[in-house]
Amino acid sequence: MNMVSILKWLHNWIGFVISITMLIVLTTGVYLGSVDLLKRTDSLGQTFVPQTIEQKAETVAKVFERYPEMSTVRFPTEHTPYIQATTRGKAIALDSELNELANRASFDLPFYETVFWLHRNFLIDNGGKYINAWASLAGAIVTLIGIYLWWRVRNGFRLKQTLPKNTRSSSLLKSHIQLGLFISIPLFILCLSGFLITYNSLWTGALNQKPVTQSFPLSQGNDWLSQLTSAQQVWPDAELVSVSKPRSKPGKKPSPDMQGDAIKPQAQMFSIQFDEHPGVWLREADRISINHTTGVIESALKHSDRPLSGRIASFVRPLHDGLNMPASYVALITLVSLIGTGILSFSLVTFCRRTFGRKAKKAA
Repeated sequence: MNMVSILKWLHNWIGFVISITMLIVLTTGVYLGSVDLLKRTDSLGQTFVPQTIEQKAETVAKVFERYPEMSTVRFPTEHTPYIQATTRGKAIALDSELNELANRASFDLPFYETVFWLHRNFLIDNGGKYINAWASLAGAIVTLIGIYLWWRVRNGFRLKQTLPKNTRSSSLLKSHIQLGLFISIPLFILCLSGFLITYNSLWTGALNQKPVTQSFPLSQGNDWLSQLTSAQQVWPDAELVSVSKPRSKPGKKPSPDMQGDAIKPQAQMFSIQFDEHPGVWLREADRISINHTTGVIESALKHSDRPLSGRIASFVRPLHDGLNMPASYVALITLVSLIGTGILSFSLVTFCRRTFGRKAKKAA
């Protein structure tokens, strides 16, 4: 067997072995992406009106006081024209007067929890996510092999073969090749990022960067107006879009030593997020860390100032699920998942026909 034959055999058989897992991941991805898109395109009847620093400071103070369980307050932007109080799996939308517009919990949606865990671990707990990760890596390899095999026969490219004309294997195969070519790069990125999300120790270290020593404006302790003003002075041309606090870990009881220190004042570290310009792809990527208790700015780091490894690592999760990415990107990966479901179905039918159908005929 020559190299092309070996690669074709690997492409067919690896694709067949992971076909069920990939079909589950892609179809659930279509559902999850669609839900995300519906949320993003609903303006809740609000029109974008930018807030002043004074209004943002008042918003942060009141929202964190009213909703202590929430970890992030997001200010109105052109793409989300209302205030948001969010934590993992839950979001509360508020108007400029802090009246509730919507109170959403993702797992309250029909079938959402089941679909989410199907996508993440096939409903088989911790072991399932590792099966998912390695199936995703195999999918990335199959995609690369498919690109190379297409390159060998690229003169046969025909746009009219994109959609199958009938259910014959030849027509399904041609459609598989054409559609696979169109989505090959984003599908490869989705597969690889899915693997890396499970094995996050491979890349999260690149996000840890020692802050550059520099002087920052002084601000008053426990005073949001003073602190947000100081933060804005660090990057005067950037848009201040959100403020976050560390999430509390549910179910974790303090040790006796920690209980003994409970009467001491605890430093409150907050992260203030900025967007450098309105068209930025990765939103909330420029961050200032501030001690709210003392008003001291601990560090400031722009995404553009990270080393290349850090900038790439910052995109691992956003490229997979669209977190802090534009709605257009979420639409793209949802479409890729939908098309991927189709081409995987086509390949599964043709492979079974040509492999197992021939054996059945010979046996007869």
